[in-house]
Order: sequence, then C-alpha cells, then structure tokens
Amino acid sequence: MSEKELLTPDPALEKGPWRRDHIWVSQYNFAAEIEKERIRPAEVVIHDSTLRDGEQAPGVSFNTQDKVRIARLLDEVGIQYIEAGFPPVSGEDRESIKAIKSLGLKAKVTCLCRAMRSDVDLSAECGVWGVVLEVPVGYPRLMYQFEWSEQKLYERVMDSVRYAKKEKGLQVILFLIDTARARLPFLERLLKDAVATECVDRIAVVDTVGAIVPEASAYLTRKFRSWVNVPLEMHCHNDLGLGVANTIAGLMAGAQIASTTVGGLGQRAGNTATEDVIMALKVAYGVPCSLNTHKLIELSELIQELTGYRQPAYRPVVGKNVFRWAAGIPVAALLKEPRTVEAFGPELLGRDHAIELGKKAGKANVTWKIKKLDLAPLPDEKVESLLEKVKNKATEIKRVLDDEQFRQLYQSVK
Repeated sequence: MSEKELLTPDPALEKGPWRRDHIWVSQYNFAAEIEKERIRPAEVVIHDSTLRDGEQAPGVSFNTQDKVRIARLLDEVGIQYIEAGFPPVSGEDRESIKAIKSLGLKAKVTCLCRAMRSDVDLSAECGVWGVVLEVPVGYPRLMYQFEWSEQKLYERVMDSVRYAKKEKGLQVILFLIDTARARLPFLERLLKDAVATECVDRIAVVDTVGAIVPEASAYLTRKFRSWVNVPLEMHCHNDLGLGVANTIAGLMAGAQIASTTVGGLGQRAGNTATEDVIMALKVAYGVPCSLNTHKLIELSELIQELTGYRQPAYRPVVGKNVFRWAAGIPVAALLKEPRTVEAFGPELLGRDHAIELGKKAGKANVTWKIKKLDLAPLPDEKVESLLEKVKNKATEIKRVLDDEQFRQLYQSVK
C-alpha cells in the first residue's frame, strides 16, 4: 500500500455520530449490535440532589443563602428538577425549600420525604412540585435496620402515595432505597400495585450503597419497564467507582432521568456526578442535550467554595488538567488537529487549552506560547535555542515557567 493510499481519508470514519463539532469519540460507541439493544433517552434530563443528598457529606452544611445560590446556578445550567432538601430536618431546611420555590425557577422543585403522612404534610407546606418518597425496599434494610416485614412496608407505601397524590396534589417519585438488594418478587408486586393506584408518577431505581454493576443495573431497569409504564430515574452511589456507569447503563436500558449531585458530593464515596453524566451522555452517547454546559465549571467551583471539598486536577470534565498540556509530542498533535489527542474540546465547557512550559516541553509548546503572548515569530534555530533555555530554567526552578519568565528568555534569544 502506497503512502498516498494510507493518507486517503476513510469516509466511513470521517463522518458519523461519533464525529461532531469539537467531538470525536469511538465509532464503536454506535455499533449496530450495541444500538439495537439500547433504548436511548430522548434528551439529557437531570434531577439534581446536591441540596439534599449532597448535603449529607460529612462536614457539609448549606444555609438558605447557599442553597439559593446553588439553585439559581443549577437553573442557569438548565437542570430540569432540583431536590431542594428534606423538610423534617429543621425549620431552616423548610425555609430554604420555600425560598428556592419562591425564586420562580424553570426547574421543578422537589423534596425528600419518608412514607409518613406527617412528612408529606411538611413537604406540601413548602410548596414543592413533587415529593421524592423514600421507602426501604432492600432486604438488608428491612431485615436488619427497620425490622419490618415486606407487607408492613407495602401498606405504608400504598397509604403514602395515595395521601401525597390525592390529598395533597403532589407529584410522587417513589424512591426505592437499596433497590439493588431487594427481593425481585416483592419489587414486582410493590411496583405493579403502587402504579395501579394511579398515584405514582415516577420510580427511582436506587443503588444506595454502590453495590451493583452496570449489567445488573440495566437488568433491573428492564425488569421495571416490563412491569410498569411510568418514567424511571437512576440514583446510584459511587462506592466502587461505578456511579456513572450504573446510571448510564440504566438510562440505556430505558430509564429517562439521572439523579445526581454536583461533583458527586455525598456521604461515603459520594454520588454520581451531575457534570459527568451530562457530558458522557452528550459526548460519548450523542444524546440530545439542551443544558448549558458552559456553566458546569462555574457550578463545580461554587460547590467547592461552599463545601471546602476540592476537586483533583485530574477530575473528569471539571479538573484543571483536562485541557492542560505539558509534553511536546502531544502538544504538536493538539495544535495540528485537537481531536487526535482529545475526545472532546474545551469549547463545549467554555474553556481554553493551557499549554505549559516545563522540562517536557517541545517546540510546539514554545511556538504556541509565542503566539499566545502576541510576540514576534522566531526562526526555527532560535526556537530550538529558546526551548533549551525553557527546559533548563524549568529544571532549575522545579516548576513550569510563568509568562514573565518566558518573556525574559524570549528576549534573551531574540
């Protein structure tokens, strides 16, 4: 095969759902054998629980002002549902929920409540659109925590959903705590009968302790879809690092909504991260997304500011290293065609590339910085000389050069 033939673009790879504006992911993501098994969501829909489940992280306590700031920014992103709190916790929690409801956000406001009429009453008094009605269906929970029979829970559920819907006029999201460890026959009976009351608007598949794997997450979701015809929501914890994978597995098996928290904030190893799910669905799966992804960095930074929990530099989507480059060879590729070394570009997040000048730099780093600082171009031999000086200086100071240090070296070779 000649060199010319090797350089001939392959039309089958040049165009497809894997290659879009600022995106070039694997074509195998859209393989026909995989696609035929999927029930792709019509759009990216998020039920953000940062203000409720996120606040359960140790050391985190949002006041009303904090919650209002977070809710406003979630709404600016375009998050469709905001779980604003848990009314029985405190009077301030109730006031926070009311304050968020009074903002007139586009997002629908929900709150958590237990399968108790008193909890439902408190939720209704807050003026929310709907309740996330939590019920402990997991076998370990029922047997060893609550010491309830399945029948006792069944009766509580039937009473609570009817009361919330018919007496209080609330939208009801049946939130099945520890779904991943519940008995399947009980789940089938409970779901079918609860939905038959016409008082359940949505069901949440909940992996409370991060114990399920993606294949099982998809399996459970398909089971639920075979039993009932209401929207399904995925709420997955991240104890084994599978939160995003389990959430998306459920979404591709027929669930429509992802329940998440910003930065994965939450107890133990946290929840599924809002920004990760949004970008994975948008970039890797090609799910239509109307959310303002340019606001995700600002949202992440706000949560970090208010909680004191800092995200590592290598954190997906929002980490400062995601579009930060140091080594010369990949920088040269980046400047030639960014998608050769990145699946998606910083433009999707309203960010820019950052190219460092350190001991691993190459000529591409230097020429990029010269252009970035609007300095006069240098002939190739002077670029080589400047690169050598950059590497020596970086080794000497044991860090990358700042712009002023680079300017000084530039002047020395000019």
